[in-house]
Amino acid sequence: MKQQIQTPAYQNLHKDYDNYIKAKSFKGRMYQSNVRAFLIWMEKYGITNIKQVTTKAMLEYYTYLTERPNHRRGGTLADNTIKGHLLSITLFIEQLLLKGELVKAFDIPQHGKQDQQPRSYLTVEEIKLVYQHTENPLEKAILSVAYGCGLRRSELENLNVSDVHFSGILTVRSGKGDKKRDVPLSDTVLADLKHYVIEYRYQRLTGKQQQKAFFINKKGNRMSGETLGKELKKILQRTNNPIILAKEITLHSLRHSIANHLMENNAGIDFIKGFLGHSFINTSYIYAKQNKGHTTALKQHELLNKHSTYG
Repeated sequence: MKQQIQTPAYQNLHKDYDNYIKAKSFKGRMYQSNVRAFLIWMEKYGITNIKQVTTKAMLEYYTYLTERPNHRRGGTLADNTIKGHLLSITLFIEQLLLKGELVKAFDIPQHGKQDQQPRSYLTVEEIKLVYQHTENPLEKAILSVAYGCGLRRSELENLNVSDVHFSGILTVRSGKGDKKRDVPLSDTVLADLKHYVIEYRYQRLTGKQQQKAFFINKKGNRMSGETLGKELKKILQRTNNPIILAKEITLHSLRHSIANHLMENNAGIDFIKGFLGHSFINTSYIYAKQNKGHTTALKQHELLNKHSTYG
């Protein structure tokens, strides 16, 4: 006999979801049964109000799905079955947001071997060591933008001087998916970027045409992403640290590093999502998986200052 939802509020939500799925003409009852199982599990977990479901609770449910026995075939649930559960819950949350039952979604993880590959990143102590081995304002500025601001390699390459506002904001004009975002600058990152622009960058422009690129090479031209990556490699090599060198750190690894450090200090998924410019909450899941349970948001300025003061 199938288990039934006990909470009246959940029963009503499930009924509305059933109508929603039928209106979309989705075939089968998979979506409804998957959400029923989700709500029943939440009841057992002690959550009977959908607004009280947190990312932490969702991660617990995801772990349950990955470990749940497959009584028909043996072993655990197939990857496609788990993905079906997560898709069903995603549609459920979409419907709740449309209805106004939820104002803010909790994180719904992605599933798949490729999605779960561990990503290389540096610890806080290793970041400090890397900063200590910078030799000029350019190198420090690269670290401060890649780590302190969490920019992608392409975003570093496309960054212009006009995008860095000394009031304390860095604007990413065209991030992934052509989405614009503003990134708050910590006091130390801001100081590093000012130092680079005022006392170092202009020297590469003497007698040359005006260049709008933020990072420029010795010829006064925009630095490519490949060149920026090579600059980082030089700094890493100077540390002569076998653990750091074995990690094969890239510019994107610094982006993962700041995300993990924010999670370790209880930054919420929503904050990390906005900070990194992720289009979907799911994309931030890898950081939550590595730092399970840390989902309470802290003040942005305090976090960024704490993790960008290694110069």
